[in-house]
Amino acid sequence: MTANKFWDFIPGTETSPPEMLLYGPISSQQSWWEDRVTPAQFNKELAALGDVPEIVVRINSGGGDVFAANAIFTRLKDHTAKITVKIDGWAASAATIIAMAGDTIKIARNGVFMIHDPAMTVWDTFKAEDFEKMADELKVIKQSIVNTYALKTGMSADDIAALMSEEKWWTGDEAVTSGFCDELMFEEANTVIENASKIVVNSTPIDISAFKTVPKALLNSPHNPGGLINNSAAAKTKPKEEKEMAVAENNIGTVDALKAAYPDLVATIQNEAAAAERNRIKAIEDMAGGNYADIVSDAKFDNPCTAEQVAMKIIAEQNKQGGQYIQNRNADADNSGVNGVAGAASENGADGKNQFDAAIDALKFD
Repeated sequence: MTANKFWDFIPGTETSPPEMLLYGPISSQQSWWEDRVTPAQFNKELAALGDVPEIVVRINSGGGDVFAANAIFTRLKDHTAKITVKIDGWAASAATIIAMAGDTIKIARNGVFMIHDPAMTVWDTFKAEDFEKMADELKVIKQSIVNTYALKTGMSADDIAALMSEEKWWTGDEAVTSGFCDELMFEEANTVIENASKIVVNSTPIDISAFKTVPKALLNSPHNPGGLINNSAAAKTKPKEEKEMAVAENNIGTVDALKAAYPDLVATIQNEAAAAERNRIKAIEDMAGGNYADIVSDAKFDNPCTAEQVAMKIIAEQNKQGGQYIQNRNADADNSGVNGVAGAASENGADGKNQFDAAIDALKFD
């Protein structure tokens, strides 16, 4: 196994094609310019996939060695399988060259796509003629990259060269609009900043110190919930887990779908709701004490309400019944005629004497 390996091949299954994962810098140890072992290792692993109808290339990389990128582009482009490229987070610099090998190129909506001029790092002492030669080499390298982009986008060489000199950044939507990508994926990239020169995208560190400009709008994409997060712990979720969560959420449109996706949560909600309903009914029955059956039945089933509201209805009914009782008594008195009967005569005479005493007085002898 070469120490310069920066990719992984995942064998396919009966239901899914094999995948090539390119997460991180392209060429982690040295350039492929003088490396014979690493390209041979890549070719060997690619051939080991066999005669497959499709290969999915998943990219989340800030770039790296342009010679390695060109070699991988050529090998993928020459393969008989359909190449589907999925940009899970970032495709910047040399990573975009590999992306161009895709027959179909997909990118996350809040993914990042960036192209720029090739650059060369030197550590030794050189003469002016040496730098001139390096500049000529960079021009040739740039032209080869321009040709690769033009083949995909149909843009003119001059327009592409100008974009590269500008160090052009695009969001996922813009990359599709510009023609560098074909369509959007539903996966959302999770971008986390660790310091001024390093970010983490889908748990993969990307060194951005070599880039002239990194637009903040790309890092704080409105499609990235929470925007730019200032700690690395937030990037722990794996792309596969995010995909499964997104599929579950997107398929929830009915009660049955909710039960299937979150059975424990639904069971808890149902149990709590049933307990609350039992308590409500018991409180109503205890308060009514077996009376006012119509009010209790209405409150329990037809027009559900609390025990406190039932108590107010019962008080109102009692007031109504009390007023009706007085009205009924008055009506009964009127109907019986008792109100028209005169009062009995007094037992005392006009002089105020008792009638019996007056009769005794009349019998007295002189």
